Amino acid sequence: MRVNGALLSQHSGRPVVILGTVQQVDPSGMMVSLKASDDQVIQVKLQQPLQENLEGVMEVHGMSQGRQVLCQSYVTFPQESYANFDMGSYDEAVKLIHSVSGNPWKSD
Repeated sequence: MRVNGALLSQHSGRPVVILGTVQQVDPSGMMVSLKASDDQVIQVKLQQPLQENLEGVMEVHGMSQGRQVLCQSYVTFPQESYANFDMGSYDEAVKLIHSVSGNPWKSD
């Protein structure tokens, strides 16, 4: 289920997908601070230390644990692919998914 920062804790213990901008990588390489599409900063816990430099837009697939995501996989996007991406419109689409009852994309 796609979520933003505000919706993350409502899906605790469930698989989520969250898109945001990398803010900071912990020196251990095991945690990433991500600014979600609604400008809330969440923590992403990785399964193993990073072997690459992370920056820009990142999509995380994992399990929600409150304000944190236990990352199972992630995708980073090159700067040219998100230069014209409208994060605000993406966030509105995420909120719309959660607002429509009977929505086939909503897993509840």
